[in-house]
Amino acid sequence: MKEKLRKHSLSKLFAAAWSAVGAIALTWISVVEFPFARDGRILPNAVPIVVGAAVAYALLSWALARLRVHPTATNPLVVNFTATAFGLLLFMALAAARVYFSLGFLTIYILFTNAWFTLEFLLRRRFGMYTFAVVPGGYDLFSQPFPNCRLVPLASPELLPEDLDAVIVDFEQVLPEYWLAFVSRCVMEGVPVISTEDFLETETGTILLDHLTTARTLAFQKGQVYIALKRLTDTVLIVLAAPLWIPIVLMAMTAVRLESPGRALYSQMRVGRRGRPFRIFKIRSMRQDAERHGAAFAVKGDARITRLGAFLRKTRIDELPQFWNVLRGDMSLIGPRPEQVPFVQDFERTIPYYQLRHIVRPGITGWAQVTLGYAANETETAEKLAADLYYVKRLSFTLDFLIVVKTIWTMLTGFGSR
Repeated sequence: MKEKLRKHSLSKLFAAAWSAVGAIALTWISVVEFPFARDGRILPNAVPIVVGAAVAYALLSWALARLRVHPTATNPLVVNFTATAFGLLLFMALAAARVYFSLGFLTIYILFTNAWFTLEFLLRRRFGMYTFAVVPGGYDLFSQPFPNCRLVPLASPELLPEDLDAVIVDFEQVLPEYWLAFVSRCVMEGVPVISTEDFLETETGTILLDHLTTARTLAFQKGQVYIALKRLTDTVLIVLAAPLWIPIVLMAMTAVRLESPGRALYSQMRVGRRGRPFRIFKIRSMRQDAERHGAAFAVKGDARITRLGAFLRKTRIDELPQFWNVLRGDMSLIGPRPEQVPFVQDFERTIPYYQLRHIVRPGITGWAQVTLGYAANETETAEKLAADLYYVKRLSFTLDFLIVVKTIWTMLTGFGSR
């Protein structure tokens, strides 16, 4: 949606200028405070850290620009985490290569990028307001707030507000001829016209299910290059992290056995990519006989959950055995959460387009999990489907990275656990 707005071009220009000024300021600080240069030339032993810092800074600027297209990405938490992550990656790369590096410089680099890009966020929040005129009728956009957006209801086609960024139209409704003529005039005069679906998708990170049609589902078809790269990345990360997560799993399983009778490892049939069932593995967080009466949603304060199980679910440690599912190719680290087979059979009958979430591999964490939390009924499941379909449609490295950031926050706060 934002690509259609004139202000978006200015936003990209501002981002480029801000990054350039920050690079100049960081270079000046480096030259003044650290012995990286002499007689106008970079010292040979300082070349790796200088080049590495330049590459890390450029990638950070690119990543933040890409993240801004997603809702909830433009906040200090995401900005600071991303800046710190790129600084730590630079440190680890230099340490692994066993070349000269300065802890003092890396500290200054991380502090500066955090402060500089946080200031950019504050300026955007203060001055980056978009103004939209809304054609009456159709979906009610005024029932919820949208950060950095000012919605103006149009009383008549003749009263178009000044300093307008775009006109929002719900094309699912039948427009009177005078409003159709108004939309045509906007197009002729170069006033951007966007649909209600595009606006909500950009601002909320969900798909408007009521307006979804068979023709629009073609946008959910995915190329195989990123999916294959995602599969390779998942495998490499899990193998490299094995010395960390395997001991945690073993300790958690031992604690479960000591707390309550029954197996520590729990398995269950779930539905995966392209609707194929697979067996998922979890550390048991409920009593051994929790589902003797059949599958059921977990609810807040669920009596079936043990005391240790509540902790495991809050920290998501109970999900760690699913790394084995990822290695087998049943799941990905990031994607829609896989549901139980009976639930899927019911949802496919009652929730339109539910099958679309199975286009990609299910994940241990996902967009719907970190933005909406746990679903306890069919209505909440439909809301999460809207978020899952946003992920399927916008599948990309930057969205996966944003989900990682929000997942860490979820693990620290216990958001959405039941």
